[in-house]
Amino acid sequence: MPDLTLQNFLKEVGLRLGAAVVVVGTFFGLGYVNRTDFLGLSRLLDNRLAFFAVAFLLVGVASLGWIVFQRGKT
Repeated sequence: MPDLTLQNFLKEVGLRLGAAVVVVGTFFGLGYVNRTDFLGLSRLLDNRLAFFAVAFLLVGVASLGWIVFQRGKT
């Protein structure tokens, strides 16, 4: 368990806020892509189930990328 210091607390809060920004940004970005029909993806993203499936797939890819990045740092 890491030391309970203000620095570690602020680091954890920052990481969690960053993760929240990635998730919310993914949904807003997909909504924008759907609204503007970027590359004709509006047909796929009009279906609510497909929209959420693509959003969670992108969040999962971002999560895996973060894990790979963190493992590479150590």
